[in-house]
Amino acid sequence: MFTLKNENVHSRQLSKVNERGEYASFPGVTVVSACYPKQKDFCETIHMCLVSNPLIMHHFLPLPAQSYHMTTMSLETEQQIGSSWNEFITHNLPHYQKIKQTLQKNPLHPSIEEVEISIGRTLSLFVSLPKEQEAQIKKMAASLNIEETIPKVLHITLAYSRFNKEISEQLYAKIIKELNKAIEKIKFPLEIAEYTLCYFNDMTAFPSWDAENNPFVPSKSPHHDLSFMQDNKKDTDESQEAHDHETMLTI
Repeated sequence: MFTLKNENVHSRQLSKVNERGEYASFPGVTVVSACYPKQKDFCETIHMCLVSNPLIMHHFLPLPAQSYHMTTMSLETEQQIGSSWNEFITHNLPHYQKIKQTLQKNPLHPSIEEVEISIGRTLSLFVSLPKEQEAQIKKMAASLNIEETIPKVLHITLAYSRFNKEISEQLYAKIIKELNKAIEKIKFPLEIAEYTLCYFNDMTAFPSWDAENNPFVPSKSPHHDLSFMQDNKKDTDESQEAHDHETMLTI
C-alpha cells in the first residue's frame, strides 16, 4: 500500500486571504467537480448577487464565478505539509497518478438536488446529491485509502470572509435573504462536471492536473535554456579569441 509522508513542519503560516483583503498564495491539490461552464447561468447568477450587494462585499471576498466547484476530496495543501511541500508532491506523484486513474475508471457527474446556504468564515452552498452518488464517492475514496479527505458536508464555496470572523445574526439574516432570491430562480437538479484531479495556487482557479509533473516547480523555459547556451558559447568564443591574441603576443 502506498503511504503518504506528512512532515507537518511549517516554515510559514499561509492564509487564503491576506491582510489587504486579497486572495493569497495557498497551494494545494484536490479533487473537484467544476460548476462552470456547464452551469454557467447558475454560477453567474449567484456571483452577480454577491458582487452587486455592498453589504456582502464589505464582509466577504467573492470568488470568480469561473472557479465555482464542489469539492469531492480535499487532498493536501502546503499549509498542511510545510517546508517540504515541493519534495512531498514530487515524491508522491505515483499516488496522485493512481487517484487520477481511479477517477477516470469510475466517472461521475454529480447531480445537485438542492442547496442550503451556509455562512461563517466562508459563504458556501451545502449541496445534496443522490444517495447512490454519495455512496460511489465514498467507495472510490475507500479503495484509495483516502476516505478522510471527503468533506463532512459536500459544498460549493462562494466567498471567504475578509475579516476571518463570524458575522452578526442580523447580517446573517440579510445575506440569507439576498441569496435566496437568486437561488429561487435556479432549476434543480443541476448536473455539474465530472470530478477531476486538480491543483491550485490560490482559491481563484483549479486547473486539471495529470500528475505527471510537479505543478508547483517552475519548468525551465526552452527559450531561456537556448539563451543561456548562446551566452555561454559567446563567452567561450571571446575567451578563445583572447587566448589566441595573448599567444600571438607571447610569440
